[in-house]
Amino acid sequence: MDDQLTILKRDARGRVQSTVEARAAAIAEYQRSGLSATAFAKMVGIAPNTFWNWLYDCGLTQKRGSTKTGSQPPTRFVQVAAPAATSSALLVRLPGGASVEVTDESQVVLAARLIQSLA
Repeated sequence: MDDQLTILKRDARGRVQSTVEARAAAIAEYQRSGLSATAFAKMVGIAPNTFWNWLYDCGLTQKRGSTKTGSQPPTRFVQVAAPAATSSALLVRLPGGASVEVTDESQVVLAARLIQSLA
């Protein structure tokens, strides 16, 4: 670990004072460390919430309540197609190959709730 990460300036209230460069260096060291963000923050003397905010500012994490789907952004739209003119079924194909077929008009609301919960 770099020496500058162990020497942290603090203000009168005990808050860590850091430059953009120091934050970038801390985040780079965190990524190399293999530690959890909370463990790394405690090890270098940064409040875990502060460190999470630094990670969020760099786009490396999301705020609570955000949906996280791995490396892909959350699905906002899905392709909806009516199969054939002779059929009254609604076929919804989701990313990843899953599909939902609705043959009864009264089940459309249920299918919509299912799709929303999968997003």
